Amino acid sequence: MPVNSYCMFKDVGEESLTTLIILGSVIVFALVSFVILLSYLFTSRKNKLLKEKQLMQSQFQQELLRTQIEIQSQTLQTISQEIHDNVGQVLSLARLNLATIEVPGNTPNQTKINDTKQLVSKAINDLRDLSRSLYGNKIAELGLVDAIDNELKILQNSGQFKTSLKITGESFKLEAQKEMVIYRILQESLNNAIKHSKAQNIDIVLTYNTGLFHLTITDDGIGFDHNNLSSANMGMGLKSMQNRAAMIGGIFSIISGIEKGTKITIEIKGTVL
Repeated sequence: MPVNSYCMFKDVGEESLTTLIILGSVIVFALVSFVILLSYLFTSRKNKLLKEKQLMQSQFQQELLRTQIEIQSQTLQTISQEIHDNVGQVLSLARLNLATIEVPGNTPNQTKINDTKQLVSKAINDLRDLSRSLYGNKIAELGLVDAIDNELKILQNSGQFKTSLKITGESFKLEAQKEMVIYRILQESLNNAIKHSKAQNIDIVLTYNTGLFHLTITDDGIGFDHNNLSSANMGMGLKSMQNRAAMIGGIFSIISGIEKGTKITIEIKGTVL
């Protein structure tokens, strides 16, 4: 074979080998890219499905909680109406009957009648405050601040607690549903304090900033170790407050210590009316 022919054959062979190597590299690269793309698409799809599932679960929980609140509100409204229409009227009639009793002179019986009339009048006022507290639509009429003030007056009148309400910033009105939920959280917190805290003082601070609302509830009761508090051992009352705050996009936090009282804070960001 001539030398020139051999060289040409050699060059062609080397070019073919180079071409095969390049082609093989391109195919391998394409396959690796395809696998990476499939993996990326699969992961993205999986993450999307997980987010959709979490969103659906969150929406379901919020809808369930909203339904529970509506049922509770309707029940409380019914109780409020019964107190106003039945118990309140009976006490009013009892006070009227006492007013018609005439006892001559300043006798012990007259003193007892006067004392009883005062007690009945106090019971009527307390029931009116309680009825207003239970009837959720009163929040829209009174406003959140006055409704909370009314709630604290009920506690103050019991003689077992000293209460205070402080307003910081220029108050504004939140969405009706948010104010209702905030009010129910407050009631739950006060209920827990009455049952468990053994507190003497309950202080509430409402802080209004631009587009931001803070509710702080502090008591000087026996407290508890909140560092060991988890969703597993959290009581129904605390869970209810936490879930309600989450339902309206709020942040719920609690700080407590043994013999150091309890501080509950709720932060709400939302549309201001």
